[in-house]
Amino acid sequence: MRPIRLAVFFDQTIQAGGGYQQALNAALLTLEIPGELVDVVFFTNLKENITTLSSHGVNVKLIHLSPFEKIRTYLRGAVLTPALLKVIKRFERYTPFEKYFIEESIDLVYFLSPTSRARSLEEINYITTVWDLCHRDDPEFPEVRWDRQLEARDKNYQAILPRAIATFVDSELGRNNLVRRYGIDVERIHVVPFQGAVSIRAHSETETGSTINICEKYQLSVPYVFYPAQFWAHKNHVYLLEGLRVLEDLHGIKVGAVFSGGDQGNQQYVEKRTRELGLEDRIRFAGFVPNEEVPDLYRQSLALVMPTYFGPTNLPPLEAFALGVPVLYSDKAGLRDQVGNAGMLMDLTNPETMAGHIKALLEDYQLKDQMVKAGHTRLSNIDSEDRVGVLHDVLKEFRARRLCWS
Repeated sequence: MRPIRLAVFFDQTIQAGGGYQQALNAALLTLEIPGELVDVVFFTNLKENITTLSSHGVNVKLIHLSPFEKIRTYLRGAVLTPALLKVIKRFERYTPFEKYFIEESIDLVYFLSPTSRARSLEEINYITTVWDLCHRDDPEFPEVRWDRQLEARDKNYQAILPRAIATFVDSELGRNNLVRRYGIDVERIHVVPFQGAVSIRAHSETETGSTINICEKYQLSVPYVFYPAQFWAHKNHVYLLEGLRVLEDLHGIKVGAVFSGGDQGNQQYVEKRTRELGLEDRIRFAGFVPNEEVPDLYRQSLALVMPTYFGPTNLPPLEAFALGVPVLYSDKAGLRDQVGNAGMLMDLTNPETMAGHIKALLEDYQLKDQMVKAGHTRLSNIDSEDRVGVLHDVLKEFRARRLCWS
């Protein structure tokens, strides 16, 4: 039995934040599959990803579609009648996107993100990925409500999920949500837990000391908490600001915050609330920071504070666990399951809970040590999950079936 020719398609930009890091983790995981089972070929539609993957010893092929090819692909996707599609195939058998894989004799395509490009594959089978269904969990937020985003996501999932030979999700909750909302067979949904960013995991395994004095660089005269997140409304930066205001008003404790991440339309509002709450002297908007600075931002902080509404899995708690930093996290279904007893949970309707946790960490060093140890234990349990084994079994099963046709 020959190895499967597996195409790994990486379409995330670094500006995607956690989505980019998780796609990179998943891409590198395929390198651990034995060569007798799979022959991996990497593809991307973004030139900048070639550099990233090359730094990990991976050769990448670039897929570039002209505007005309994109239009043809889009119009072809609107054809729902098999008879009409057969007529079209007499003139152009494959979509321009699928043709790239045909020319490389690909048997199976692994999409590392929930991309709609899977809809362009008419003959080649594929694996897809679903990170979350937050557009259905929390439809109030503008990023999933405005511009018919909710309808677009639903349409995409309804099109790609039934045709996937397997769908990878982050958790059991993610699996159950797919079954409940889209009627996908549970046997075709596989849990592959998230991991922290590659750079963070590599840094956590070394004894390298801090190279940057964060308070000096960002001109902070008080301790700070860290929140790495894009400025989407659902990231709930405003809750963190209100918690810091409460911390000073109720307990007389001044603490700052460093926010890192790109603006997705909500940063101006967060900056406005910062001024209204009188916190501009100790809140810093760092934007995208270099990979080498991120470990210092974590390690020199009092805690990671992440009051997000979206989940069930996020990367920053895993990174904080790895770097020995306490975690304050949303007390919300799914999210609380990610951290277990290693996170200090925040009631998102009451910023006083956040303030109380920070006060406790400042006053009780034993509590801080306890949370750090619990974080290491929790991360160890998550990292013990057999991610490679899950992928291996899916590919082994597909190879057996692939023998049934030429």
